[in-house]
Amino acid sequence: MARKANIAREEIHQACWELIEKNSFPNIPRLTEYFLQKDGRRCSNTTFLNAITDWEEAYKEQQQHELSELNDVLLPVFKRFSREVTQNLGKLLDEKSSEIEQHQILKQEATQSGYLSLSSALIELQAAHDSLTSEHKKVSDEAETFKQKLAFSEQRYQEVITQNAVLTTQIKQEQKEITELRINLSQKEVDLAKQDNQLIKLVEENAKLTATLDEVQHNKTKEDAKKWQEMTKKLDALTSSVKTMQRKDRGTKQ
Repeated sequence: MARKANIAREEIHQACWELIEKNSFPNIPRLTEYFLQKDGRRCSNTTFLNAITDWEEAYKEQQQHELSELNDVLLPVFKRFSREVTQNLGKLLDEKSSEIEQHQILKQEATQSGYLSLSSALIELQAAHDSLTSEHKKVSDEAETFKQKLAFSEQRYQEVITQNAVLTTQIKQEQKEITELRINLSQKEVDLAKQDNQLIKLVEENAKLTATLDEVQHNKTKEDAKKWQEMTKKLDALTSSVKTMQRKDRGTKQ
């Protein structure tokens, strides 16, 4: 059989954190089951209710703190990603412009002076194109990596928001249940007080009835004793009269 014992508020708070880690929002039935499975202890619903109310405040503060920390972590990532992409694109455009300008210079030099052959210009242009293609691929890969990181961060952020919304809904539901429990508890306390008053009245009435019954029995006993005495006197008188008549009758016969 489960044993009665006082459960400290700190123990109840710890149990609340363990339940929330298992995605199970704390309430009175779950806490009751938790301590029954743990060590068989019980305590009043009022104790659980007060402890849960205190714990909810701490939980709300933790959720707000976590959201603030997540925002502090994601915001620099978003800014750094935007800055790096902008820098890489600018660098890419600068290099592309430089390559085009260099190509134009080479073409002009080849045309004007005849020192460079068409094949040499094509080789250099191909080398510049390959270099530009390689750099473009590198920047594209970096951009894809940043996009993946950003997508993961956004997904995590949405999960936290969704989880917080679910927990907020659960908190509201639990608060509604707690309010109903408080109302029921107050009503039961009123009913209990009424029953106590009725019990006191019944005890008082029973005491009065007992006193009345004792008095009636006492009076009845006295009355019965008096009647018995009167009947005894009458019987004695009748017996004496019979004996007198018998003596007279014997005297007459003699």
